[in-house]
Amino acid sequence: MGGRKSSGIKSAVELALERLARNQGPVSPLSAEQKQALAEVESRARAQLAETEILMASRLAAARASGEPAQLAEVEEQLRADRERIRRRAEDEKERIRRGTA
Repeated sequence: MGGRKSSGIKSAVELALERLARNQGPVSPLSAEQKQALAEVESRARAQLAETEILMASRLAAARASGEPAQLAEVEEQLRADRERIRRRAEDEKERIRRGTA
């Protein structure tokens, strides 16, 4: 049962892996060290996101209390940009780990 399907029909996973291999080269399994490094990056990113949320909470509260929509929008935009920056850096670092260049 672990071999090829007799009907020749491929699963969605098999098709996706083939597309990925065509677009980015062959997919190799991650080593234990890479898996650990990926978990550490993810954990660090979650901690940074939580820290950012905590630090920005008082600024958000003050902006809401001020009744100034522009000030609130500015603080919300800063929070959104900080979240995106943290996520982007984490994804970039995880991609380097997956490729073995980290």
